[in-house]
Amino acid sequence: MLSFKINFILLLIFLSGIVAIIGNYIGRTIGRRRIALFGLRPRYTAAAVTVLTGILIALITLMIVLIISNDARTAFFGLEKLKGDLAEKSHLLENTQKELNAKIAEKAKIDQELLTAQTEIFSLKKIKTRLGKEIEASRKGTVLFKVNETISASLIKAGPEKEKLKSGLNQIIVSANTYLKTLGLKNNQGLIEVAKSDLEETIDLLQQQKGEIIAILYAKSNTLFGETIPAAFRLVDNKLIYRSGEEISAAKISSALSLPEIEQEIKKLLANTHQTAKQAGILPAPSGAVGSVPYSEIYSLARKIKAAYKNAVVKTLAKKDIYTIGPLEIFFRVYY
Repeated sequence: MLSFKINFILLLIFLSGIVAIIGNYIGRTIGRRRIALFGLRPRYTAAAVTVLTGILIALITLMIVLIISNDARTAFFGLEKLKGDLAEKSHLLENTQKELNAKIAEKAKIDQELLTAQTEIFSLKKIKTRLGKEIEASRKGTVLFKVNETISASLIKAGPEKEKLKSGLNQIIVSANTYLKTLGLKNNQGLIEVAKSDLEETIDLLQQQKGEIIAILYAKSNTLFGETIPAAFRLVDNKLIYRSGEEISAAKISSALSLPEIEQEIKKLLANTHQTAKQAGILPAPSGAVGSVPYSEIYSLARKIKAAYKNAVVKTLAKKDIYTIGPLEIFFRVYY
């Protein structure tokens, strides 16, 4: 690169010298011969030739520079464009810097919000732990089962096979324990405990009977939450209580009532149906319910009564044969 610059400078000097020599020769020739151009005196003509020679040297130098150097051509012809591009790039850089500063500020804000959120989550976890401990402490003072209260009721097939009966009764106990764990009891807390003598007595009674018998697991004493539950079995025959289609209860409902009022009347009818079924001998679940009806069915019936513009008699009927074990499955029938 350095050799090229030296050669380039030497070339310019050489060409300028040749042009100067030629100019000087022409000037001298015009001076000796006293040649006049364009009506000028010979002296002025020689001066004009000298000036033109200088101009020619400058033009030749410029042409050579432009021909040989790409940078020179760019600087000579594209300087204004370069200035425009530079200004545009500077403006773009300024805008980019502003956007970058905005993003940095936004990131700092998000980092602060994240830190705040993490602090809130940590605080909520502490509150959750504290509330859990408070709930557990309050449960420990709560009576979980009262004496003779049903824990679960299941069917078991009676017969002479002792081991099969023992396995079936133990499975009932395991299922009841699983249910109790959903209430918050843990494996390291006391669950259901049936005395060996009570279990043997129940097996002896089952060996003396036939068919399906209801084995009711009940609490032998009042038990607080978290305490071991002393329990025993009571055996009940699984009798037919209602035949399919048999009426259980009935009520008169006026269509002049509002829709919510009609719904309330239907719910009263259901409550009376459940009470009647319990009195007839159907065993309630541990929750106390003997059956349930979806709200959508209640709402649909209420709209039907309201749209009839007539007083109605609504009856609850057994959907199928219902035995002591339950559950109570019903359907509605409306008479106008």
